[in-house]
Amino acid sequence: MGLLEEKSLWLKYKTEVWDEDTPETAAVHNIMRVLRSIRNSGDLIYVSVPITSGKILYDTLLEHPNKTKKELLNEVINANYNIGWSLVEEIKKRENKLVLYPADLVPARQKWKDKHFQALWLSILGEKCTELHMTDNWWFSNGAAEEFTHVFQLKLGLPKSRLAFYNTKEDFNSELERMRNIQVYDHTGKLISLNDGIIAIDKSLEWITNQGFETKRLKECRELLEWTGDMIDKGFYQ
Repeated sequence: MGLLEEKSLWLKYKTEVWDEDTPETAAVHNIMRVLRSIRNSGDLIYVSVPITSGKILYDTLLEHPNKTKKELLNEVINANYNIGWSLVEEIKKRENKLVLYPADLVPARQKWKDKHFQALWLSILGEKCTELHMTDNWWFSNGAAEEFTHVFQLKLGLPKSRLAFYNTKEDFNSELERMRNIQVYDHTGKLISLNDGIIAIDKSLEWITNQGFETKRLKECRELLEWTGDMIDKGFYQ
């Protein structure tokens, strides 16, 4: 396998999920099929929001040191949801574009793992979106950092795999161009660069470590972003 095939987050999660014969994977496929059936949708904004991780989780754990993450999870999820929804409302005021809020796509009566959520979120971003808008403090969230990283990895093209693209009737070359030009914005509507993301994640990693927490996925995103930036600078594309 080549470099992009080894580094692509999208391919990583697709490889883990796409061929599973489970109700959860069937739901991922069916959600994507519904979204693929929508034609001529134009610009689509994806709002990235932490669900079970992020700054609110760490602060809540520090406030309640005698409780486990599982005990505090509902409180964290509700707080994160409300912050994300507030951003959706702000975006609706300043943008005349469709807005997708992934926190409302959680399927009922199934037990999803992180891999199912990420396979779905990254596929929606890659297949359908033109903009990614990040909530404040996104750099503390594993999932949000992976979404941010994924969008910049798309500037390198697609990994060579039967799973790398998708079942669509859209024009292949125009879709590659859309993916390569997805714009990323912070919660105020300001454009964020790849380097901005690295600086933000560096600060969050320092804070997280100083508080005694560990976050492997966030560290991996930091490494992938640095690699992706180097490859972009070299003009790599496939």
